[in-house]
Amino acid sequence: MPAATVQADALDSSATVHCEAAAVFSARRHDPASCLHDHELHLIGAMPARLRLGSGADEETYSFAPGTVVLLGPRLPRSLAFEHRVPPIIGTPDGLVLRFSDEPLRRGMALFPELGDVGPLLARARQGVQFVGLGADTRARLRRIETLNGLARFAEFTALLNELAQWTDYHLLAGAVLADETFDESGRALRIHKALDHIRDNYADELSLAEVGAIIGMRENAFSRCFRRTTGQTFTDFVIGLRVAKACRLLASTRQQVSSICYEVGFNNISNFNRHFRRIKGMTPGEFRAGCLRGVG
Repeated sequence: MPAATVQADALDSSATVHCEAAAVFSARRHDPASCLHDHELHLIGAMPARLRLGSGADEETYSFAPGTVVLLGPRLPRSLAFEHRVPPIIGTPDGLVLRFSDEPLRRGMALFPELGDVGPLLARARQGVQFVGLGADTRARLRRIETLNGLARFAEFTALLNELAQWTDYHLLAGAVLADETFDESGRALRIHKALDHIRDNYADELSLAEVGAIIGMRENAFSRCFRRTTGQTFTDFVIGLRVAKACRLLASTRQQVSSICYEVGFNNISNFNRHFRRIKGMTPGEFRAGCLRGVG
């Protein structure tokens, strides 16, 4: 990776997204129990890579071809070794690693409901995710992040997360048993992933904490605590934020009446809808739509 980018990241240790060349990453990391707090998004370069996941009798080894993209979550014991048996051809792209911390994204979900779309992806990352069939455009976006800094880098990074969150063709690497032994929450993050999927599929229906907790096999109080710890929001705030986000899309892209949108996204009366919309967006639904028409929404 360019020396200037390395220096920039070294100076800005508080940056959300850090980029490293695969060779630098491979030479620096040897402890399979490292990376307790960071996610790692790996783009395998011109040479293959081997991943050791787990420890002891549960350790498994995976081989990845050039161009493969792999996401590894925090608290997942692993070590990734890049093969260099054949001297790399001059001009061939090296691998790339994006590192980003879990906690800032969780806090961001509490402030920006739209970031909640990445929650299921982060839950899957706790088992390790190999993406299958990603297009050249997505890999190019990943490499483009390396060349950017500041807000431009973060904007490109969130666009990449959005693409990966919506990608449906992937393999989970670690089994559920390994996941349960590895995580402090004994695999609860995977249950929250299932709960988030259920909420997104049924956000317009009447949803209760007890009902969704029962679906994933958790008692109401435990589910409430775990949900807030994982998403950074209470169950109620998450559902309301999701409904408001869906309403924003309808306000911006359709000519439906506000009252119709209110009921379509799951609110049971217009005053309740207006109150929550104003609290989250700082304006009424009508003002939001007017701003979209002016190109400022």
